[in-house]
Amino acid sequence: KKIRDAAQRKTKVQPSQIARQERTLASPKRFIREGYCSDSYRRSIEQSVAAANKRLPESEQIPHWTPYQLRHAAATEISETEGLDVARAVLGQKTINMTQRYNHADKRIAVSIAKKRSQRVEAG
Repeated sequence: KKIRDAAQRKTKVQPSQIARQERTLASPKRFIREGYCSDSYRRSIEQSVAAANKRLPESEQIPHWTPYQLRHAAATEISETEGLDVARAVLGQKTINMTQRYNHADKRIAVSIAKKRSQRVEAG
């Protein structure tokens, strides 16, 4: 909008406005970062989910997500498909002990065996 307004301007820009723009550019109030910090990343996720939920019916709404949940979901997937050592490297962790929290494969195997056993008991 500002560009369109500037193109349609009929009067000359005042020197005080030019000086104010130069001062603002020289020392902005907000620091522009190279990437996301943890808070801006969280806000970006929240805003994206809110925007998507406006277009979705109530039954298909996306639940609230945090950066930690996204990190956990990605780490779980990587540890299950690529292995714990790859997940450790991707997460930037020094030891494998912390990375083992993301390995849910053993729990899934246990649940699947329990379900099979209960089906056999019900059938037998």
